[in-house]
Amino acid sequence: MVFGSFRALDRVSVSVEEGERLALVGPNGAGKTTLVNVITGYVKPSEGRIVFRGRDVTRLDAWRRVRLGIARSFQLPRLFWKQTVLENVAAAVAARRGLALDMLSMPDEVYEEARRLLVMVGLEDKAHLPVASLSAGERKVLDVLMALALRPKLLLLDEPTSGVATEDKRSVMNAITEAVKRIGSTVVFVEHDIEIVREYASRVTVLIDGRIAIEGRPDEVLEHPLVREHLGVAQ
Repeated sequence: MVFGSFRALDRVSVSVEEGERLALVGPNGAGKTTLVNVITGYVKPSEGRIVFRGRDVTRLDAWRRVRLGIARSFQLPRLFWKQTVLENVAAAVAARRGLALDMLSMPDEVYEEARRLLVMVGLEDKAHLPVASLSAGERKVLDVLMALALRPKLLLLDEPTSGVATEDKRSVMNAITEAVKRIGSTVVFVEHDIEIVREYASRVTVLIDGRIAIEGRPDEVLEHPLVREHLGVAQ
């Protein structure tokens, strides 16, 4: 992946098995978010291919990939800030069903499904509150839940705990993990908190300078000298 004279991704080849929780880690500028953007269709690769469940999706727009089963959340949650928590989730449910995003004419079953989704992550008591009233961690969970409302086969999370207070990170990840299990999505997530990676990833891929430096199980990768050097893992 080349931007002008800058090569953001250099011959990166990543495969993800169904049911995995793959963590993408690396220093700032390593190419992690670029890789997520390429997989989800927000950036078109200058070379190479993206294959999803046997289909080449390299030239498909992001919305077409969503329909095939690829969804994502963002480092900065993209929410409808003037709407309620319930209305945000209902909008995602309606989008999956191909319905118009008109809150006044939304079928009851859309709201019923949205309520069930909120129960999965413990936000049912916040259903009728405006999004702006949520904590940073709750906004992250809501952003992920809206992606899960699309019922994706592959869910990509860009720094799901960034901006979340340290003491709230595990509760955020627990809520996300439980919801992912119920929907049955495979997960690829970008994360800087090594302890979160250690606890929640089933496999880790380390990117450095746009290349894959090492990959494997968390207990192997996170103890590697290269990872300690570039990510500052405590000795």
